[in-house]
Order: sequence, then C-alpha cells, then structure tokens
Amino acid sequence: MSSLKDQTDISGFLGGSLAVRKVNGKVVIKNRPERKMGDPSVKQQAVQKKFLKAAKYAKTQMEDADLKALYETGITEKKKNAFAVAFSDSINAPEVSEIKTAEFTGAAGDIIKIIATDDFKVVRVKVVITGADANILEKGEAVQDKKNAELWRYFTTVANPSLGGTKISATAFDTPDNETTLEKVL
Repeated sequence: MSSLKDQTDISGFLGGSLAVRKVNGKVVIKNRPERKMGDPSVKQQAVQKKFLKAAKYAKTQMEDADLKALYETGITEKKKNAFAVAFSDSINAPEVSEIKTAEFTGAAGDIIKIIATDDFKVVRVKVVITGADANILEKGEAVQDKKNAELWRYFTTVANPSLGGTKISATAFDTPDNETTLEKVL
C-alpha cells in the first residue's frame, strides 16, 4: 500500500472546503479557493463567444468526411486531432506580413509579391490597388507559388504611370473565411 507521500500526481478537492495538490515534491492541503461569481466582463463575453463559434465551426467540419480529412493533414504534437486543428483555424486569422513591390513599376503585367501565412492554410489572397486620388485602379486574386505556400503573386492588369500615393491592399483568407489585410502606400 502506498502512502500519500509516495504519490507523484496529486491534486483535487476534499469535500467542499479543502484543496490538495503537490508543490515542489510536497503535498499541500489548503482551504479551497473561493470562486468569484458574477457576470462576465465584456471582454470575457467576447472570448466566450469566439470560443463557442470556433467549437461550432470545428464540429461542423468534423461532420463532413472531406473537411475532416483536410483538417487531419494539420495534426501536430500540440493539435492532436482534426477537431483541434479546425478549432484553432477558426480562432486564428491569417497574417499578411509583407507586400513586396520591387518588381512593380506601374506597368501592366508587373508582379506584386505578398507573404501570407496561417496556422493551417491560406486559401486565397485578394489584392486591391488604389490610386493617389482614392479611386480603385484594379483588383483581383493573387496566385499562390507552387514551391512556397507563403508566397503569393499578383500580376497587375492596368498601367499606373503615377505610383506616388498608390495604395496596395492585400487581404488573406483562411478556410473558415477569417481575413486580415495589410496596406502599403508607395
């Protein structure tokens, strides 16, 4: 028979008033902490709503065999099943970290490169080019690089002889349709 001192993982509650846990190799028994009851703050409500939405999204994805299989490709040591991958994907929006304009001279056919990442997968990147007068010159979808999933290329279709003040917006979307936009003014 082992004694309480020999147990390696001890934690829990005794009755309604005592809490037991192991701290630095010693068993500690204290009064059970009081849980503060009350209405959640606005920030807590927002987090609860976000988590509920993510759980519903993940559950829906698991009901479709193809979507479940897609999320199974993202299983890692931290995300141990497809539900966890889908849940995380719903919680975390993609990121657009850079808009590269070194190859953009204002001519039709120039290339604008976008670096976009997500904890699971970026599914599309939308580009909008606005002139200095705030009028939209063109918009369209970037194309993902075949060798580097983070790199997207947008090929311009309209000549823009006056680059000063031109604004390029790149918006990345992930599977649950979260989006993030980065803007660059030339």
